[in-house]
Amino acid sequence: MYEEHFGLSGSPFRLNPDPNFYFGSESHNKAIAYLHYGLKQAEGFIVITGPIGAGKSMVISHLIDQLDQSNVIAAELLTSNIEPSELLRHILSSFRVEAAGEGRAAELEAFEDYLFDQLNAGRRALLIVDEAQNLPHETLEELRMLSNIDYEGTPLFQVFLVGQPEFRKTMAADEMEQLRQRVIAAYHLENLSTEETKEYILHRLSVAGWRENPRFDNAAFKTIYEETGGRPRKINTLCNRVMMFCALEQKDVVNEKAVSTVIQEMHEERLGGEKKTKKIELPRVKTVNAPDSHAAEQKAGAVIVPISEARADTGHNDKPKSKKSEKGSRQDVREPSNENEMRMVAPAEAPDGEGKVADRQPIENDDEIVSSSLSVLDRLRAGKAKVSASKSGEAPASATLKDVASAIAAAGSNQAGDGENSSTDDFDVSDTDSESASTDDGGAEWRTSLIRSIDNTRDDLRQAHASVDRLRTSLADMKNRRAEKRKKAIKSLARAETILSELRDAWK
Repeated sequence: MYEEHFGLSGSPFRLNPDPNFYFGSESHNKAIAYLHYGLKQAEGFIVITGPIGAGKSMVISHLIDQLDQSNVIAAELLTSNIEPSELLRHILSSFRVEAAGEGRAAELEAFEDYLFDQLNAGRRALLIVDEAQNLPHETLEELRMLSNIDYEGTPLFQVFLVGQPEFRKTMAADEMEQLRQRVIAAYHLENLSTEETKEYILHRLSVAGWRENPRFDNAAFKTIYEETGGRPRKINTLCNRVMMFCALEQKDVVNEKAVSTVIQEMHEERLGGEKKTKKIELPRVKTVNAPDSHAAEQKAGAVIVPISEARADTGHNDKPKSKKSEKGSRQDVREPSNENEMRMVAPAEAPDGEGKVADRQPIENDDEIVSSSLSVLDRLRAGKAKVSASKSGEAPASATLKDVASAIAAAGSNQAGDGENSSTDDFDVSDTDSESASTDDGGAEWRTSLIRSIDNTRDDLRQAHASVDRLRTSLADMKNRRAEKRKKAIKSLARAETILSELRDAWK
């Protein structure tokens, strides 16, 4: 979006590693130097570690881009947490090699044949293992055993291990002593410095065709470094948002104020926004110090009514009672006599000394007895049913997303009400439509969060489709190679039969 606004040829701060945007900081250049040193040695393991987003994948992409394909054939093992029994199969898949049979023996034979074929072609195999911190110790030991494959002292297989800082602890374990002795070089990537952060941003902009629009001032670079700590991936994420902000606000200068505004917005997004929906707490009813037996209730003149009957008899057209009559007709509540029965007790006047009802807030309407135990969505549906029944007599419509957001916002506002009324007053769902204007902010945030989730899901689906396409391509290549091998085998058999027939004729 902002690329067109500022006349850029592409996105300068994309998150996927692109070798064209490689920036040679002091730390990244050292990592590349260690990797090239390992390639020249043509044996052993090279270990590269670094924090999340430090640029490890960019270093590997840059290295592969520089490799001479006529001398080294490289493959990346991207699947982490592999069991030892599955390792060789994944390695064959990375090099696009298909075993002739099933089982470890067939896989090992196919791998050795592949390595010897590469040796005959003047190449050697390089395996790059990403996210190595997830590999079990047994799998690492299996990798060490596979690295022993050689031909007359010439190593045929080399491994680069790339992982997060936790991998250094894995390598320091006692059982990793044999693998540590095979490591010929190791390096830990560091974050960019303040000056390198500025050069990194300008470098990526220049690669994308930037012509100093928008212009960055020094205070903006300093604020970006303070927020990201010089971590390349964090820099890309923040600068992407800053460029978008400047495009939307029609700004041609990126200053400290613009960067701070974007940082504040990103912090609010991570925290889910300042407005949070409060939980609806039902009013608490204190227990009654009265006998539990039915005889005591009948003696006190109480009437036991099941809740199901109370719900059926409750009318929506009853007028609310005055506060005086409410105080005079408060209801006593007893504990249910068993687990399958819940009853409401409406006594006449209890005898003196037999029990007292603790003070509680008055219930203004019988509907509150039922609706107090309902969720916000149930109240919303009940309100919709009332409105549709009173107007057209039609069946109640299902709640929409906007209705849900409005109900949640209204419930939150009820929780913040005044005094005693806020703890007992029910949420009037019939006024949802008229109050929707006051909850636009909450609904907008809710819908924005939903849209963002949908976008993220769509991106994941695109990546999954891309992976499926790559897998299909690999399978097609495997089929083609299998067909070529069959053709070669048929030709070899034909030649062998011809030679045998000639030998038979000569013998005769």
